[in-house]
Formats: sequence, structure tokens, C-alpha cells
Amino acid sequence: MRCQGLCVTLPLLAAAHLAHADDVPNTAIPDAAPAVEQVETNSSASGIDYFGFEAIQLTDTAFLNLSTAIQNITDADIFSFGDADDAVLRRRTFSSCKLHPSDRLWPSKMIWKLFNLVLGGRLIEAVPLAAVCYPDWPQYDEARCAVVTARWNDPAYLAADPTAIDWPINEGVTCIPPAFARPNSTCTGGGMPAYVVNVTNVAQIQLAVNFARNFNLRLNVKNSGHDFNAKSTGGGSLSIWTHYLRDLEYLGDRNKYGGPAFKIGSGVSTEQLFKAADARGLQVVGGLARTVGIAGGFFLGGGNSPLMPKYGMGADQVLAMEVVLPSGRFVTVDETSNPDLFFALRGAGPSTYGIVTSVVYRAWPKTPITRLTYTFARGNATADNFWKGMDAFHALAPAWTEAGIFSYWSVACTNTIDCTLSMAPQIAPDMSIDEVQAINAPLFRKLHCLGIVVDNLNYTTFDGYFAAYKDTWPPETNTAGYWFFHTTSRIFPESNWKDPVKLAAQNSALRATAEAGGMVTIYYVKPPTNPALNQNNAVLPAWRKGLAFAMSNVVYGPDFTGEQIAEANKLAVEALQPWRDVSPGSGTYLNECDINEPDFQQALYGENYAYLYRLKKTYDPWGLLYAAQAVGSEDWYITDQIPYYPTQNGRLCPV
Repeated sequence: MRCQGLCVTLPLLAAAHLAHADDVPNTAIPDAAPAVEQVETNSSASGIDYFGFEAIQLTDTAFLNLSTAIQNITDADIFSFGDADDAVLRRRTFSSCKLHPSDRLWPSKMIWKLFNLVLGGRLIEAVPLAAVCYPDWPQYDEARCAVVTARWNDPAYLAADPTAIDWPINEGVTCIPPAFARPNSTCTGGGMPAYVVNVTNVAQIQLAVNFARNFNLRLNVKNSGHDFNAKSTGGGSLSIWTHYLRDLEYLGDRNKYGGPAFKIGSGVSTEQLFKAADARGLQVVGGLARTVGIAGGFFLGGGNSPLMPKYGMGADQVLAMEVVLPSGRFVTVDETSNPDLFFALRGAGPSTYGIVTSVVYRAWPKTPITRLTYTFARGNATADNFWKGMDAFHALAPAWTEAGIFSYWSVACTNTIDCTLSMAPQIAPDMSIDEVQAINAPLFRKLHCLGIVVDNLNYTTFDGYFAAYKDTWPPETNTAGYWFFHTTSRIFPESNWKDPVKLAAQNSALRATAEAGGMVTIYYVKPPTNPALNQNNAVLPAWRKGLAFAMSNVVYGPDFTGEQIAEANKLAVEALQPWRDVSPGSGTYLNECDINEPDFQQALYGENYAYLYRLKKTYDPWGLLYAAQAVGSEDWYITDQIPYYPTQNGRLCPV
């Protein structure tokens, strides 16, 4: 017979019972070995073998063994799987905020000690990376602080730390090196986790998911920490850190997906996969930053890429996944197994429906690449002629994207008349220099007629994308750790280029932003229809109809208070309204959007949102997985927030 209300409170009662039992000797804690079971690697429903770390699972048998092993210490329900039928009862029982370390019912040290043992010693008590710079922390160490400060802007360094994230502004800027901080800053745990599970197998993820759900803890997932809006952290949370799930295997012809593919762990970085593909005469769709996790947030949020105009978005490349669900169950997700999740996770899945441990990812034969870079400024031309040149530039975007060319450029103005465009770069797969010259010739002729000089013109060829990538975006171009700017963005529809009035209005809106002092950065990209792939996924539909993804930044002063940041962010939302006005019904990129984006449900998910929300309630009726602007996030709020400056520094509570 199913238990009633008391059963869902047992984990909390266990915690309360052991609240003063921290002196229980280690000998009283049983052997944790029964907490896992080694299954056959060939037992995945995908037909592709599990990685070794995926074959180590928390199964029903393993849970029963664990229950017996810990029966004299605490109730085994703290590690039990979720039952969706009991979710309503559980929500009624846990009707308040997620537990916080300051709460009376927060798990005792004894429970955390047991949890660590069951995990095989993979639990980390979280300490901010920059705590070594603050004398009031026991970790204070001037020499280590010097190292942290020197490497604070290195995303690889931040990715390799359990708590650090690339963009601390929406964490709350609660602990960063003094050299980068506001005057008289302090260090607190703020928007960072209380504990981190440094996972090395699937069972550890399952145990962490079950532990957090059954104790009503806030749970977050960190892969590499690149997310603009701090999806990979959470104040007082239990964090699952997947950075070291870095297994990679080339499947060759041994897969059922009709083309070359890799199986990659969720911790595999862009650079790691690019290098492996190139060594086999292949190339893959990936981001610009070297440390981005391809099988982490990149594809879950859609996946913009220089190769997108040639092959499609990152989400389109995913052929199968292995996923730990909020229930704690480990499942295969592909076209035939859990097809609803196969739709949702590809494009709308960061910290929403489950924790991905690996993906099968499509690769493509390596092609020659031509790269073009140049600049042009007003110079001796009139300001009006410069913007006529920009109109000619914009007009070529459809031809570029149709040819599979990726164009990444920016325009900045030092005042209302002195502006410069930088093309940095165009990437043209499988095109020669002559072909790239020919497609750009109309623009350069027009600029010459307007009296505008094209400077720094350079064409370079490479034998494949990885060589072009390394030369174009060397490690020093990948930076992180800054808190004094904030990004806004918008996708502009292809239909604007088919209507001269709409295109003129769009160009005018971009000009106004640049002349007001905001750098405008734009990707001319359009994901093609690729018949070799299943593109029926949750990527924002505006991407399929778009031709440009545009970004602008608001910059804060070095001593800005939270209130001043909020005011600047509010002005940024208002300043972007002209972009929204010239792109009605469009949206923006989930991975690189404004955390204050109005009507995020439409702007980030479009007409898919109602279906995605129903799926969220089906697979996560407990509300276990939360992230800013994720599907279902409107059901929660974080306490003590300043309007227009949301951070992770507060309690997570139901609306």
C-alpha cells in the first residue's frame, strides 16, 4: 500500500533526528559499495554502447542493497527514486522555499558525511575560488590569490573550478578577486552552491538528484560555467559538476545514424571535439569559445556556430542522448526512445528536463575554408555615405548565408559621426578565395563609389575548419570573469530583407544603437534545411526564419552599486525596444540573451512554449531543476532581488 503524507517527510525527519549527531564515529557509517551496480555497456536502448562511467548506475537492486547497508544510520528514502504519482503530495509537504544552509532542517553534517561516502568521496564543500584573497576566510593565501587573480579571465581556469562561472554579474558578484571587484568588496558564498558533487559516473548523478529532491534542496548543474545568465550556479544549492565526463569515441560506420558521428561525454569541450574530428578528416558544429561543453549547454540552448549556415544548429546535430531524469532514472533519449524529450532537450533543455551524460553527435567531411577579414571607417566620407555603405553591406546578407557563409562583424562609433565596421571574420566553407571575392565584389564597388576605403583586407585559406578556428580565435581571445557589462540581443527575420521598408527600419534601428555609443555585434547566420538530420526540435522557431543574430552591451562603472546596475539594465531593455519593434514575433538566442528579456517564454521558445511547459510538468513535477529563463522558471522566484538586477543570491521559493 502506498504510504501517505509521512513518507515524503522522512528525509527531513532523518535530518532533524541527526541534527546533533555529528559526533557519530566514522565506523558507524557503512561501506558505500552497494550504492552502485555495474551494468553491461551494450545495454543502452540507443544501440550505442554506454561509456564506462555510464555503466555504473544506481539501479533498483543497488538501492535495495544501499537501504540495507544504511538502515541503522538513517532512512534510505533520502536516496530513493522519485514517484511522479506522489509529486502533488510532495509539493504540498514542501510548500515553502527550497532548503537553505541556514535552515533548521538543512541536512546535518552526519548526513553530508554519509552522502559523501555513498558518492565514493566525490562531495566537495564549496568554497569560492577567490576566497583565498580575503583575510576573513580560512583559505586566505596571498600567493594563491596572486595565481587566481592572474588567471581570473581564463575560461579554462574557471571551468576547472567547482564553483566559478564565466560571467559573475548574475550570480551576484559576491566573491571575486579584489583587483576585479568594486571598492571595499567582501567575499561571501552568495549565489554559489553549498556543496558540489564532482561526478565521475552516472550513479553519482542519480544519487545527487535523489538526495536533492528528497530533501527539497535547490539543485543546479555546472558543466563549464559559460552561461551568460548564471544558469550553472545557485545560492545554497547542491551542484552537480559534469566537467570531468570527458570520454570521447569516434563511432565511424558502427552506428545506425547513416553518417560519421562521435559519442561524447557532457564534459567534452569544443576544442577537444574539434581536434578529434580534424584528426579523422572531419569537422563538427561547435561554438566560438574553446571551453564550451558541446554536450552541455551548447546544444541544449540551440547551438549557434560558424558552421551553422552550412550544416544547421548544434541541436540539429544530436542523434541520441543518455539522460538522468529528475526522478533519478537513467534513460536513453532518441527518435524512438522518449521522443518527446528528444524534441525538448534539443534547443530548450538547459537545467530543465534532465542531466545529459553523453550525446551521439553528427560529424561532416572536412572541407577547405576561406576566411575574409577587413575594416572600413567613415574616413573622409560623410557620415551619411558611411551608413549608405552599411546599407549596401546589409543588403548582401542573404547572398552570404545562402552560400553557407558565416559573417561575424561589429560596428562601433566614437561619436555620432565617426564609426568603424570590423568584419572579423567571414568563414566560407568549401569556397575558394575567388568565389569569396566574387560574392563580396558588389559591396566593395559600392564602398569605393561612396569614398569609403576598405582597410586590412585579408583572404586566407585553410585545409579545414579546425585550422581556421585555431588561427581566428586563439586562446587569448577567449576571456571570462568580467562583471561590468551586460548583453542584450535579438534575431532579425529574413523577411525584413524581402521588404525595402522593413529593411530600412531595421538598419535605422541598428544605426541608432551604434550612434548612441553601443557596440553592435552581429552574426549573419541562417540554419539551412538539412535533409540528413532530424531538425524537428525545440530550437526557437525564429532561428529557422532568421538571417541575423545581433547583440549589444551595456557597460557598468567599476563602482556601480546593485541599484545602479539595475537602472542600467532597465535602460538596456528599453533601448532594445526598437530592435523588437522591427522584428515582431521573433525572439533571441537562449544561450546569449538578456536575463531581463520581456516575455521570455515567447522570445526564447516561441510557439513551442505551451508544449514544453507541459513536458516540464510531466518529467519534473517536483520542480527540481531550475534555471533563470528555463521552461517552468516562472513558477519560482529568488528572494531579496532588485528589479532588473536578478541574481542567484537568495532563497528559491515557489510562486
